[in-house]
Amino acid sequence: MEDTDSKGARGSGITETYGTVEERLLRLEVVVLASALVLASLVLYGSTQRRSSDRVLRGVMWIAYSLSYVVVTYAVGIIQDGPFHGQAFVLWASALLLIQASAYAAPVHSRRDVDQRKKLLLQHALQTALVLWLILNAIGANTSYRAAIWAFWSLSVLKTAAKIVEMVRSSLPDPSVKVVAEYMDVEQFLAADQLPHDPKTMKGYKYLFHGEEAIQHQQQLSHQYHPSQDEILMTTTTSSVLTRTTSSILTATMSSASPKVKGVVTIDQVYQWIDRHGYSDVERDMAKDFCLAFSLFKLLKRRFYGYTPAEAGSPKSLDLVLTGLLHHAITGPDAAFRVVEAELAFLYDFFYTRNILPVGVRTYIFIAVVMLSLTMWTAFVGTLGPGYSRPHVGVKNLDRSVTVVLVVITAALEVCQALAAFSNNWRYVMTVYRCVRDDRPWTTQRHGHLWCWKQSITPPDTTYWEQKIGQYELLHWYDHRPWNVRSWITLYLVEPRRQGQKRGRRKDLPTQVRRAVLDSLKAGGGKLTNGVATVQRHGLSQQLTWACVFPKLTDQILVWHVVTTRFDWISGGDGSGTDDVADNHRLVARKLSNYCAYLVAFVPEMLPDPSYNVEQIFDTTVQQARDQLAGCRTTRDILAQLEEIQSKEESYLEGGSLYERAGNSSIVEKAALLGGQIRVSVPDEGRRWKVLAEFWAEFILFLAPSDNVDIHAEMLGAGGEFMTQLWALLSHAGILERPAAATPSAPART
Repeated sequence: MEDTDSKGARGSGITETYGTVEERLLRLEVVVLASALVLASLVLYGSTQRRSSDRVLRGVMWIAYSLSYVVVTYAVGIIQDGPFHGQAFVLWASALLLIQASAYAAPVHSRRDVDQRKKLLLQHALQTALVLWLILNAIGANTSYRAAIWAFWSLSVLKTAAKIVEMVRSSLPDPSVKVVAEYMDVEQFLAADQLPHDPKTMKGYKYLFHGEEAIQHQQQLSHQYHPSQDEILMTTTTSSVLTRTTSSILTATMSSASPKVKGVVTIDQVYQWIDRHGYSDVERDMAKDFCLAFSLFKLLKRRFYGYTPAEAGSPKSLDLVLTGLLHHAITGPDAAFRVVEAELAFLYDFFYTRNILPVGVRTYIFIAVVMLSLTMWTAFVGTLGPGYSRPHVGVKNLDRSVTVVLVVITAALEVCQALAAFSNNWRYVMTVYRCVRDDRPWTTQRHGHLWCWKQSITPPDTTYWEQKIGQYELLHWYDHRPWNVRSWITLYLVEPRRQGQKRGRRKDLPTQVRRAVLDSLKAGGGKLTNGVATVQRHGLSQQLTWACVFPKLTDQILVWHVVTTRFDWISGGDGSGTDDVADNHRLVARKLSNYCAYLVAFVPEMLPDPSYNVEQIFDTTVQQARDQLAGCRTTRDILAQLEEIQSKEESYLEGGSLYERAGNSSIVEKAALLGGQIRVSVPDEGRRWKVLAEFWAEFILFLAPSDNVDIHAEMLGAGGEFMTQLWALLSHAGILERPAAATPSAPART
């Protein structure tokens, strides 16, 4: 590096003292290092592919992402406007530019963040042009620096261009959704010759795995092709309601020998391809589940575009979930949730990243090798070699250390991204698609020759969801009075918390809870009820049916939640659910009860009642709890007060109707009365927890169907919700709507 200080100062016509230049150089070095470290943390966080629900972590990442652009702009401004036109300083700017372009891999947590990224991308494009101006005006003759500068800048341009293309594509309508919707309209005709269907082997399931482009191409040809009389007869006799588009799909896919179906691969073909090769049972199970998740992702995507699934309500769809997914696989009994989690990971990528066509692994390896070579050349020859020339100002050799650290960080990030490319979900399914389409094994090929070993077909580990759910206890937090300091500071730009709202950290979702919900779905045969089936199954209809016929489902959630919390406090201990069956039932009931209460308090849009009504009911319940539990300071005080309320409610029922009294009492009073009735009707504590666990597993499935797809898309960016998984699972079972809630057959009297 040359003595750029005095030359740069004279060239810019600015007279600066020695001390001023030294201070600016030190400030520049600190800013560059800080920017590189912040951006590197964003890139590494994005490479983990985990969507965290931690609000603090997401807030820190958002602040770091937003401020990083300001800091990088400040650093580039110092280089441009000061006496720092040497190659080392320009190398710093180009390295920061490249790391900044890589930071687009940082996860997006909401759709608002996507819009913000578009603005920041435009700013980045302007910064790229400004850095180019610095490169063209750089002073120095260090060959390794010049090569690294142009390599960093060129790679940054390529990454920025790729991101712009992704954002442009994401703003355009997705034609594949329409193709899949029209394909599923005729899927039953395509699979008509494969009866009876078998969801375990996917026989009779012609769900599209991939090949939308091939179908689109066939549809375009159909507009120019005049079908024969036989083809017209075949189409019209198949269904009188088939459109010309669906007719072209039938023509394109009915004959497996036709070369026109070369690019169309269905899920049953994928299963057959996997079974034909000698993989272990574990590998086959995991590969099938992952490929099925990709196929189901395309079906679920239709609901976000307003399409009603053609297979809704069909026995075949229900059998797919009850028999195909709800089974004890080699890899464990939770195959259904493993499929749904992988499916939602694809859905998140589609909505928030659109990075669905990554370049080949060889490209990533080539970039990583080039970056490592340039790093070694720049660090050991350009910076540490004898030809290096340092400035006469600043801390001795600090600029040299900054250069080495910066190029090492840049190369390390490229290597990390190359390694992450090996476990890309989209690359895996595209590889499977090509193998099935070309009927070749899952083996590395090179110049038409197979390597001598066979690769594992195990899919990448999807880390989309944290396996955690929100928890809220009304009896514990009803007296919470939030300060809302953030709302005051931001002039209420941050929405204030309402009375009684206390959001804690999410808790782990135990395996027992997930299995209980799946068991309830299978035991009910796909028929959803709001807990009435559990009450009837245990012979408690006469005593407890009244607690399942409230005008609003939010009332029922809060009443049964208070009852569950009351029994949990009475039982004492943590109820960790280790070995004892009663503890397992207690764990399931408590977790699901607190999760439903959490939805009432924080995500009312996921519940059947209008969100405004849910919020009103919650606020009213909080105020009533404060009035009726006034003076209670401990758990024992609250339990004692509930006993008193229960006695008063039971005295009101003498000669009166239980349903009439339930309509005139508060949530706490209803819960106190219901708790007393359950304790009398089910005196055994173990059986009582069994009833409550089955009730909540049944009830949460009843709450899951919804037409509000926007809230599910929004919560995907915030780490996902357990309710979204249940919603997706029921969608694939063909259950899109919940039946009417139970109504009492006759007024019951006590």
